[in-house]
Amino acid sequence: MLASAIRGADFRVCQLSARPAPSWLARLALPRVVLDFACFGPAVTFSGAMPRDCFTFVYIVACPNAAHSFTFATDYTDGYLGFFPPGASFDGTAPAGYANANLTVPRAMFNAALALHYPEIPDMVLRRGAAMRVGPVEQQRLRALLDPLKHLVKTEATSFDNEGVRRTVERELIAAFLSALRSGCDSLVPLPAQRVARRQHQLHKARDYLTEHLREPVYLDDLSRAVGLCPRAVESLFHDFYGVSPIKLLRHQRLHNARRALQRATPETGLVKRIALELGFLHLGHFAGDYRRFFGESPSETLVEMPRTR
Repeated sequence: MLASAIRGADFRVCQLSARPAPSWLARLALPRVVLDFACFGPAVTFSGAMPRDCFTFVYIVACPNAAHSFTFATDYTDGYLGFFPPGASFDGTAPAGYANANLTVPRAMFNAALALHYPEIPDMVLRRGAAMRVGPVEQQRLRALLDPLKHLVKTEATSFDNEGVRRTVERELIAAFLSALRSGCDSLVPLPAQRVARRQHQLHKARDYLTEHLREPVYLDDLSRAVGLCPRAVESLFHDFYGVSPIKLLRHQRLHNARRALQRATPETGLVKRIALELGFLHLGHFAGDYRRFFGESPSETLVEMPRTR
């Protein structure tokens, strides 16, 4: 569900928490922009690309523990703003209880609004995007606008049926987010120190190895040799960035792949077993138990109850 938290984005999400927890999403589609609210139940990691036809603002509303952006190589918490040009890559982690508000603005509309509100924006920010801390005045303005909108979207969506109201809300949102961008450009997150950049590169190398061997047995020694680190250093790398071991992250990714396969499948005898074996789960009893603890239902329940998508 969280993969659709930003209109037009293409995300892959992997749960990091050992147990399921309810998440919440809401969308307000205005005449030209889209405002998405998301509250994450479990801790997750996600990667992918932002919408190709829009500039995207990601404002962090709540973040109980520090999250990490691999895109900008920094930790962040509530009050931060991520700004992304069309099609920009997005890669990071979010803790349980994380919440954000995301605004997508079509390219032409964004450029016109920028010329009016913030013509002096640094070119580097427009080209690469940026992470920044929003000023207190601009944060107050954003929250004063977002809080009632979220409440109305959840409880009184018909409030936005009037076209005049929708256009007024749209103008207010664009002005508030551009004001936040302007203040944030005074406190951009600096480029990472050499050690942080090196560790992040090592993590990406290890993560790529896991992806390439997603359906095969993977041992910590093999992963360590592939990355060029000792096993203890690899374990530390994953715990520091993800809060779980590399082998546990691999198992979580396999469980998500199994769930996606079950959601798309037509029920037939032996299908659960076949999907489990294809994804590297050689002990079917362990697979069923892990799946139930992770998603709160059995594989056969997912197969029967989920709507079919093709």
